[in-house]
Amino acid sequence: MVLRIERRGSDAGSRLFYGLMAIGICLYVIVGGELFCRYYLGLGTPPLSIAHPTIEYLFAPDQELSRFGNRIAYNHWSMRNEQISETNDTSQARIMVIGDSVVNGGSLSDHSNLATTILTDEKTLYMNVSAGSWGPANELAYLQTFGFFDAKALIIVLSGHDASDLPTFAPLDPNILPQARPWLALGEAVERYLPRYVPGHTAKASALGKLPTRNIDLSPLKTMIELAKAKGLPVCIVLHHTKADRLTGKIHQGLAAIQSAAKAHGAKIVDDKSFLDPETSYRDDIHISDKGQRDISLALLDCLKASP
Repeated sequence: MVLRIERRGSDAGSRLFYGLMAIGICLYVIVGGELFCRYYLGLGTPPLSIAHPTIEYLFAPDQELSRFGNRIAYNHWSMRNEQISETNDTSQARIMVIGDSVVNGGSLSDHSNLATTILTDEKTLYMNVSAGSWGPANELAYLQTFGFFDAKALIIVLSGHDASDLPTFAPLDPNILPQARPWLALGEAVERYLPRYVPGHTAKASALGKLPTRNIDLSPLKTMIELAKAKGLPVCIVLHHTKADRLTGKIHQGLAAIQSAAKAHGAKIVDDKSFLDPETSYRDDIHISDKGQRDISLALLDCLKASP
């Protein structure tokens, strides 16, 4: 009888020991994963977005953070720039560059590697007005809301899909455009990034508050050009091609429509295919690498010199 009691006590002690060990391992994995995701990957502090009644959405102002080892900063006017005043009180000439994620660079591009940063010097400031999946309607609304900040010229970078990109003002998907920081960096990794590597997962077009449409509507672009010209600003359009179109030699229907509309309204045009290498300038089909940012900076410079 004594032996049975001792054996039962021993079994209970073993179960308690292994249970505590399992809990310890789980805590170690969770804490270790949180530290890795937060301090090595820079997760847990995504760039925040805010909804807007006319622009649809834009990056929250006055934020600076490190993401995937890259410095990400937005000034008081939601530009991916250092802080600037609303009016130009310096000797620097200002050039406004407006566009979507191609101009913005995203979290994979450090502030120093952006085309607008590369071009900025003591004489000229290139203002980076951008957000992922912005189209002409978003960009026009930004200009109507905030103005041109005493810019001397306006450069608009557009891809073919922008010709049919209209906002719907649907609720913002927190996994695409977060409006609040997650409690845990590990939670962000699991909820926001892990699903992208699950077979069959596809990004929904509606996640950014936009729905795909086949109808080309360039009226916002035309109004944007007219608004800038009414302010006495020269307007230049940079036509951005996808990697697939570059490799096949095709021209996106929307890009051809943008080119025609720009010509009809007297805007200058530069085609970035003369500057971007389809093999080394792209991260994916449309977004550009750090080399691509350097390459497109040459297109921005050329844009200012081009003739209508």
